[in-house]
Amino acid sequence: MISVGTTCTRDEHIPFDGERIFISDDLLTLKKLPKKLAVIGAGVIGCEYATIFAALGVRVTVIDKRSRLLDFLDWEITDALAHHMRENRVTLRLGEEVAGVELYEDDQGEHVRIKLASGKQVVSDKALYAIGRTGATDALNLPAAGLEADDRGRITVNADYQTSQPHIYAVGDVIGFPSLASTSMEQGRLASCHAFGVPAHSVPELFPFGIYTIPEISVVGKNEEQLTADGVPYEVGKASYNEIARGQIIGDRTGLLKLIFNAETRKLLGVSIIGEGASELIHIGQAVLSLGGDIDYFVDTVFNYPTLAECYKTAAFDGINRLS
Repeated sequence: MISVGTTCTRDEHIPFDGERIFISDDLLTLKKLPKKLAVIGAGVIGCEYATIFAALGVRVTVIDKRSRLLDFLDWEITDALAHHMRENRVTLRLGEEVAGVELYEDDQGEHVRIKLASGKQVVSDKALYAIGRTGATDALNLPAAGLEADDRGRITVNADYQTSQPHIYAVGDVIGFPSLASTSMEQGRLASCHAFGVPAHSVPELFPFGIYTIPEISVVGKNEEQLTADGVPYEVGKASYNEIARGQIIGDRTGLLKLIFNAETRKLLGVSIIGEGASELIHIGQAVLSLGGDIDYFVDTVFNYPTLAECYKTAAFDGINRLS
């Protein structure tokens, strides 16, 4: 079985020096925090580190050629993240492409100048290059096993995680999205069971995603865009942390829990959360989804008070009220 990690993608046209222009693998080598940081790439890693540095008081500029942050998530969740980032003085340069990067010095010190295709320039003390990661397969001599990787070092597998050579399995980061430790472990379990003929059951469509930005994000199931594309009639129920006693206690004014359910059958279809403890809170919704539950489960269930879990009940009432 092949299960290897990834290495940060590099661009040969960018003058990496590990100190002023660096990748996420170099972060622990930084001697001090910069006053200004440019983050090139607004994927999961870019957004996570952008919010971390912003929380530490660094003035951060995020640059990405896509027009929206984390576009695989629910639009309302990414809008909330963008709003919170701007409140933390993060400048978002979305829809912008990097045309060149150069290092220079003046009497104020060392700087990085990033030239954008639109003609704009971003000047910072340091730059984090975070446009993705590449499977660490170069040292595996894949051709000797009759395998090959794509230009990002990823290996293609089938639903049972078998490669083009049926006796060789691949799981984890090396097979691409979602490249999470939690999903990688489950993929390894399923591949091992298949290899040894042990019955196993899992639902990859209900794997939860945890994104450790500030605030935290976690999702499971379908979002509005996906359901609209599939022609599924749905309704939405929402609860803000600031209307829940526990949310008020911890002072989280940005938290939001969103339930999506079938407008005709009331079956739960997806859960998206942004806020404190999102990656823990998501498992309640995941359990209901996995068991085929509906929105009424949350109405009929008593949650401890005061807890963030009460958001599920409030969101369920909100969603049912929308039906009428």
